Amino acid sequence: MKKSKIIAFAGIVVSIIVIISLLTINARPYLNLSKVAINPTKYDGKEIQVIGIVQGFSGGDFNLTEEEYSILIDTTDVSIPTDLKNGIEVVVTGDFEDSLVIIASQILTQCS
Repeated sequence: MKKSKIIAFAGIVVSIIVIISLLTINARPYLNLSKVAINPTKYDGKEIQVIGIVQGFSGGDFNLTEEEYSILIDTTDVSIPTDLKNGIEVVVTGDFEDSLVIIASQILTQCS
């Protein structure tokens, strides 16, 4: 009976480790815009999630900024949230080009 408890406990521990590992692998943390802008070739051709401040938005493409860094957000293939406006922080998911352009596939604004 003691041996079966040890096996059951070990099974639970292994299951927890596997679940945590899967969640960590599948998590896609937001990148700071400055990190991407400083080393654009590292992210070229990859889908990334970047957080920054909206600037220059007037209904279409806009710049995502952080301090002195800026990336152009191409909104051609994405539905633009109705609450998107200049000066707010957003997360943009999309394909990055090392020319500092993201072809957006999703734009997330903060819930109020």
